[in-house]
Amino acid sequence: MKGTMVDLPRTADFVIIGGGVHGASLAFHLARKKAGRVLLIEKKFIASGPTGRSTALVRRFYAMDFFTRSASAAADMFRHWKDVIGGDGDPGFQQVGMLALAGPDNAPNLRHNALQAQKVGARVQLISPSDVKALVPAANVDDIALASYEAESGYADPSSTANALANRARELGATLVQYRQVDAIRTAGEKVVGVRSEGVDIDSPVVVNCAGLWADRLLRPLGVEVSIKPERHQMCFFRRPSGFGVHPAVADSVQMTYMRPEHGDLTIHGKLVYDEIVDPDSYNEGADPDQIVKNAELIAHRFPVMEHGLAMGGYSGLYDATPDHHPILGAIAPYEGLFADFGWSGHGFKHSPLMGDIISDVILRGRSKDYDITPFRWTRFKENDLVPSARWAAPPHPKHRL
Repeated sequence: MKGTMVDLPRTADFVIIGGGVHGASLAFHLARKKAGRVLLIEKKFIASGPTGRSTALVRRFYAMDFFTRSASAAADMFRHWKDVIGGDGDPGFQQVGMLALAGPDNAPNLRHNALQAQKVGARVQLISPSDVKALVPAANVDDIALASYEAESGYADPSSTANALANRARELGATLVQYRQVDAIRTAGEKVVGVRSEGVDIDSPVVVNCAGLWADRLLRPLGVEVSIKPERHQMCFFRRPSGFGVHPAVADSVQMTYMRPEHGDLTIHGKLVYDEIVDPDSYNEGADPDQIVKNAELIAHRFPVMEHGLAMGGYSGLYDATPDHHPILGAIAPYEGLFADFGWSGHGFKHSPLMGDIISDVILRGRSKDYDITPFRWTRFKENDLVPSARWAAPPHPKHRL
């Protein structure tokens, strides 16, 4: 497959490493802005890494203003894809709605965070357990004290989304080279001069590291030490019994699970927290039998009708987890011309159509006029200035207002 279709340019104005959904989005936005010669290099194929195994939730509401604003803006892009992205691509967005459930312990946090999210423009409402029951009659709400609901949220198809962005970037003049490894980011002093790919030097004054799980390996030789832990997350498929139709996506902070419907009569179900660290180049891509059993118990607690459902196996994906489970965005000091968009730790898909716009502005203008990405600088780990949890029911924190 190597070298098929596209010759490898030896010079570019921007080199993007990684063809996941964030790399594809950045390529699109740079091309849309007619910024110059854009080259994206992907070691396998578009969306072949964690993007293709994302649950691809599209939702609007976080505990942190930055993510609430970016997720809400991106959700609107998913809803109006043809108008804002253009081209023939389709992200496969399904507007099934999104519920977040809280028990008595963290209902006050959910209330506080949802009301704050409303203030910054997120279309989310607080609803009672009986409202949840009216919305999803199959739900058990005995241990629920409060819920939030986003009627316009749902999920998309991750590979279709990444490919729609990549194809649009190509239509607008970007060059995409697949099945090619980037071995090194080349520097001269504290300035980026390009990359080395399988023994070939490509010259570029700007390099953007969107390599996700592999991003830290490219930075380490430059003295930029960032911890990326490949967290294996398992998702299990269950067939819903007849009479239990499509339901909203659900984030269940009582059980620490999440789920969403899938095509036909399937539901994907998984746990919100995993701590299994694996080799990203060699890991079990299936679901463990004991996890399928555990997920079956958890889904049957929330939807008792699923006692009559059928386990249909599952799959595993990987999260590129940073120490605070938040991304590394923007300029990589001290190198002029080096930028990053990686380390999303499992919540990056929904922001991707917008994030390429933000990062391209940071590259071209030094900043985004609407979003301050300073909290996500890579040096925060050395400075012990971590970003707090931004989950639905996270406890309030001053940094949430950033």
